[in-house]
Amino acid sequence: MTAIEPTHQPVQTRPGTTRPEPVFILSPPRSFSTVTLALLSGHPQIYGFPEMLVFTNETVGDLVGEKGTEADRFPPEYRRTRLSGVCRAIAQAHEGVQTDEAVARARAWLSSRTEWRAVSVLDHLLHQISPLVGVEKSPDTISSDESIARCLQHYPNARYIHLTRHPVTTQRSMQEQNPRYLTNKRVRAVGAASSWYLGHRRIREALSQLPDDQWIRVRGEDLLGAPESGLRRILEWLDLSATDDVISQMLRTEQWNFAGNGPSGNLYGGDPKFLTDPRLRSIPDPGPVEFDPAWGLIDEMHERMKSLAFELGY
Repeated sequence: MTAIEPTHQPVQTRPGTTRPEPVFILSPPRSFSTVTLALLSGHPQIYGFPEMLVFTNETVGDLVGEKGTEADRFPPEYRRTRLSGVCRAIAQAHEGVQTDEAVARARAWLSSRTEWRAVSVLDHLLHQISPLVGVEKSPDTISSDESIARCLQHYPNARYIHLTRHPVTTQRSMQEQNPRYLTNKRVRAVGAASSWYLGHRRIREALSQLPDDQWIRVRGEDLLGAPESGLRRILEWLDLSATDDVISQMLRTEQWNFAGNGPSGNLYGGDPKFLTDPRLRSIPDPGPVEFDPAWGLIDEMHERMKSLAFELGY
């Protein structure tokens, strides 16, 4: 298997490196991270990966093994959905296709490397796509202090996008996504609220340790409401070209390598709703930070979330 040869002009690498530093989109689930990644992936010097899950697992065995952490946490059907992101990324990088056969070979490639550190898989893929800038987003990365610390420690010179979404619309989206697994509405509401609050607080605290120019905060509503200006801001920060032609190409999110569900129709690695129909869509104004009383959130949670939302620009 050979790597796909990049066809675009290389970007400048940092001193002492052999490839550009990657970019990570950090956000809780349901924060427009898949469409944001698809937008960025339209740039000729950027390569966007699907969700890799490499920071929530210590080793490749934890990721794909029958007795690994993924197997302990999730049932087999859901594991296949979760792991399709990393498998299709390997298939695309190695063979340039995401057929069932190529994805199966990618899975076998992983299974023969169970002693590898999980982050080494991403290192391998970044080498494969160099000199392009690799961009990755996995909401699982910010699910624990250990996961986000692993990301920052392994890639201390990477750049980070703190992607935000209004707390009310985020919670509503989370609750709509999980009724199959959490039938108790109050438990679902509290879980969604905690995910938003703890996730953003964790990101804020982790990024506060970095130089200011190493990270940027982007409101998802602003980016999707005015994508041309939002993308120019991000590209200026990344020191990448932002001509009208480049921006126009970036708006064609359906052309991302990992848009859609693959030839078989059962590959994921991001938001299933977007992947099924990967067009760029406008979004309505989210309105004030007012929580639905039916969610049953306690007053203290309301106040903490409102305070953090204000800090994030809502």
